[in-house]
Amino acid sequence: MLEEKLDDNLHLSNIKEIDYSIFTWLEIDYVKVEEGLLLRIFKIPSENKESKINVIVVPGLCSHFLGWINSDHELSKIANIYHIESREKNTAKHSKKKIDYKLETFAEDLNKVITYYNLNEQGFYLLGDSLGAEIAALYMKTSYKAPKGMILISPAETFSFSGWMKILFRFAPAWLYYPILPLLKLILKHYRTDMVNDPGTYYLNKRNLETGIPKRMKACAIELFNYKSEVDYSSFEFPVYIFAASNDKMHSYEQSEEITKRIPNVIFENVLNFQETHSRETASKMSKFILEIEKGKK
Repeated sequence: MLEEKLDDNLHLSNIKEIDYSIFTWLEIDYVKVEEGLLLRIFKIPSENKESKINVIVVPGLCSHFLGWINSDHELSKIANIYHIESREKNTAKHSKKKIDYKLETFAEDLNKVITYYNLNEQGFYLLGDSLGAEIAALYMKTSYKAPKGMILISPAETFSFSGWMKILFRFAPAWLYYPILPLLKLILKHYRTDMVNDPGTYYLNKRNLETGIPKRMKACAIELFNYKSEVDYSSFEFPVYIFAASNDKMHSYEQSEEITKRIPNVIFENVLNFQETHSRETASKMSKFILEIEKGKK
């Protein structure tokens, strides 16, 4: 059974679609965030039945759950996990044609999920990756209840798109995505990934390219072209742990460093490579960070 092979390589595998029912510890919900739009939520109850710790995972653009399954499972040793698959993902159920992909709307979705599970009263931690890191940070621009702590993976203020990619996404029809997918994977492998030091990141992102819905990716990408974060990180009054990889060609390590400098209570860690941010070892560090907050040591 696949569950018996739940090791540190599963998140880097070529598997794209599986029967999640084989993971007996995993629950799946759909949460309505607006009329005509349901988001899929993966819930993992904590192995510690008495745990009141809640971690909300906000992954990156078109990120596939299998890329997170090991780290989420590791975190569930101490916490209840709520993994949100956001509105651009292929699992979101759209029953209307016009969907808003502004990042502020993603932050509103996050609040609606928190409210749905009544996590405001219980308290929670936010774990955001790349686009998800910005969504988690944007959540703090509102009057929503602050988390107990926040973990950000490769946070950035802007999103990198080359000039030709902007032209392609803006003017090319969505159906053209599949014919040029081999080219996109070639570019990902040879120009956007360090295949010597960080080959696993290629497999994480290749699966995301292969499973995304072109129309949704196009609409979301257009919103990100000229995006510039206005989050006031200096106002964060809770502990923050930031992970980034200096050899990561997909995300801006320099922007993650700059963001770190503005946060009052922060830990910054330069990990070996981006794939390590989704590993059990890194999740174990996250767990330690959370437990120290719970004990009042942060």
